[in-house]
Amino acid sequence: MAVNRNGFLTGKVGGMVTYPLNGVLVTRAIGVNTNPPTLKQLSVRQRTALVNDFLKQVSEFTSVGFELNAKKAKKRAYALAFGYNWGFGVKGTYPDIQIDFENFRLSEGQLPLVNDFEVVVEEKGLRYNWNADTTPDGAHWSDQVMMLAYFPALKKAFYCTAGANRINGTDLLPIRYENNELVAETYLAFISNDRKRISNSIYTGQLIW
Repeated sequence: MAVNRNGFLTGKVGGMVTYPLNGVLVTRAIGVNTNPPTLKQLSVRQRTALVNDFLKQVSEFTSVGFELNAKKAKKRAYALAFGYNWGFGVKGTYPDIQIDFENFRLSEGQLPLVNDFEVVVEEKGLRYNWNADTTPDGAHWSDQVMMLAYFPALKKAFYCTAGANRINGTDLLPIRYENNELVAETYLAFISNDRKRISNSIYTGQLIW
């Protein structure tokens, strides 16, 4: 799309692009790069594809998880989630770059988490337990737990963004899928009852469902 700036069009029109270069407007044809991609380019492409693909599977969770910071930054929640995890949520080198589930972040904020936690398999889902005996400074007993379990083999996530209160110390994440020895990557976070504060997510381990 071209933009009129002081009587001159800059931007893309058809197969041509106009842009300022050293104080002069330059127009050139948009060509196709026929050079083979470099190793760095291939690495960036794989990294980008992996992060985008995973975020698509958990987008409803991260929309809540990054919403508050996105409003402050006047950006989209997806953009913040992508930016952080492109840098810190993958591991390895091309062509073996992988999602680093342990360091992948699904929510971002200043609300305190909990000191002790565990996730165990039950008949109808995953049971999240945490220490409710003390409330960290800056937290509140009414904060709600957020839970997510991601199944890489299915490319499917089960989640809850408004679960039990912090004071309860436990909640069940229902898994509506038949047990089949599937790997689940699990996460936990908290959000305030008024939805104005949220914690960073924390990786709660890998389980077999």
